[in-house]
Amino acid sequence: MVSIMVNNLKLIRDLYGATQEQVATAVNVNRVTVANWESGNSVASSSNQEKLSLYYGIGPEYFYDKDLDETARQIVVQSGITAREVLEKTAGKRVKEDDFHRAFESIDFKEALDRYMFSMKLLLATADNGKLDKLETALLINRKMGARLEAIVELRKQEERKGEPTLLDLLEQIEEGV
Repeated sequence: MVSIMVNNLKLIRDLYGATQEQVATAVNVNRVTVANWESGNSVASSSNQEKLSLYYGIGPEYFYDKDLDETARQIVVQSGITAREVLEKTAGKRVKEDDFHRAFESIDFKEALDRYMFSMKLLLATADNGKLDKLETALLINRKMGARLEAIVELRKQEERKGEPTLLDLLEQIEEGV
């Protein structure tokens, strides 16, 4: 059983100013799934937490592990304001949820990995021009991202060793029954 200290998903969505339907569209799930995450009936998978993190503009640790501090709240509010401003400026032609939906639907892991490797090579190729404080920040980001990937890998290894279904498998079973 997963131990959850906090569940900030509804609060974050409210601060952002989105509906459950908008969030569901953005991360390629149905609205019921978002409702289940918010009510604590299920937990977003690691990959869905990363999608939500991109959408809201804050780290996934704020969804279940960490209380929302004032800085995180302001980031979420500002991210929502920016999304609405883009919608207004483009007369509704650019909708963040649709952009995210297309991105997550169209890219597979191999392509994402190829893009990541290219971006890392670019970063390394330009590192001589970077200021030390920016390089140190990039290193810290890389370590944190690596730790998140390591956690996903360890969970998948545990599931395979035990012959357990993945969280995604279980969520799909629930959605099929809805």
